[in-house]
Amino acid sequence: MICPICRKELILNDKTAVCENGHSFDISSKGYLNLLISSQSVHGDNAAMVIARRAFLEKGWYSFLSSRINEILSPLNIDSLADLGCGEGTYTASLPAKQRYGIDISKDAIKRACKKDHDAQYLIASIFDLPFSDASLQCCTTVFAPFAAEEIKRVLSDHGYFLLVSPAEKHLYELKEVLYENPYLNPIKPLDTDMTLVHSETIENRMLLANEDLMNLFQMTPYAYHTDPKDSAKLLSLESLSVTAQFLIRLYQKNAAVPL
Repeated sequence: MICPICRKELILNDKTAVCENGHSFDISSKGYLNLLISSQSVHGDNAAMVIARRAFLEKGWYSFLSSRINEILSPLNIDSLADLGCGEGTYTASLPAKQRYGIDISKDAIKRACKKDHDAQYLIASIFDLPFSDASLQCCTTVFAPFAAEEIKRVLSDHGYFLLVSPAEKHLYELKEVLYENPYLNPIKPLDTDMTLVHSETIENRMLLANEDLMNLFQMTPYAYHTDPKDSAKLLSLESLSVTAQFLIRLYQKNAAVPL
C-alpha cells in the first residue's frame, strides 16, 4: 500500500500506517484503514442501502454468483487481490487469494465488512485513486461497481487479471415489470479497455422472494432512488414475487499473450 498524499510506501504497525514523509493514518479498532483525503469527494452507499443489502445477501440469494466467481478465480493461484467497491464484503470474504483487500468509499459498508471478515485488509478509499503502487496486484475484482479503468490497469501486475460482474439483460426484469409501465432490458456494452477478454459467461437463477426480501432487494438497487414513490408502493402490496437474477461475468487479462 502507498500513502494517498505523497505516494510513498505505507508501513503498518498495530495502530497506524505511516510513510517515510510522516503522513500517518490510524487503524480503527475494527481493523479498517481510512485513506481518504480531504480533496477526495465522499459519496458512497448510505447506511440504509448497506443494511438492506446485507439483509438480502445474508439470505444467500446471490450465493450462486459468489460460488461461480470463486470457481473462475481459483485456478489462477492469486497471491494479491483487491475487491474494488467491495461494499460490506459479501464477495470479498471468500475470494481465493492469499492477500485480500476490500476497498470502498462508504464507511458504513467498510465497518460492516470488518465485523464479518477479519482476514482481509479493508480500506476506506476511492477506487479511482487506489492506494497501491504500480503493478503491485495480481488481480482486481469489481462486482456491481464502476469500472476504474486507468487505476486497474496501473495497479495490475503484468499478465494480471480483472474480473467484472455486471447485471445481464434480464436481471430483475420482473421487478421492473411491477414498477414501470415500460420495463426494459439492461443494455450490455463492451468494456472500453485494451485488456484482453479471456472469459465471458452469463449465469442466472430464479428467486421466489417474500415481501421483506423483495423490499430489501429494491432498497439496495439504484431503482430505489429513481422510482416515483407511487410506483415504489406497488411492491408493498405484493406477498411475494418470482424474480430473475442474471449476471454477466467477464474476466480480462493485462498483456495477455494468448486468450485462455
